[in-house]
Amino acid sequence: MDKKYSVIVSGENFILNIDGEQKLYGFITTRNVKAASIEDAKKAAIALVEHDIDLIKLMNINQSDLNPPTLFVEEMYKLS
Repeated sequence: MDKKYSVIVSGENFILNIDGEQKLYGFITTRNVKAASIEDAKKAAIALVEHDIDLIKLMNINQSDLNPPTLFVEEMYKLS
């Protein structure tokens, strides 16, 4: 049975085009997911952020290989 989780995901080293200006950004976002385990919840939340259309539209395709954009789970909570 799937459980509900609230997952806080951090992003670092993202070159984003905001208001016509490209800069290096970090961000924090929350995703609520249903998953069978904590590990599955982490993977699902990261996948949701990776495939977020709004984020993809802002990203620069020439991201640095030396400092690649990174997503990681900062915190997570089991929801009732």
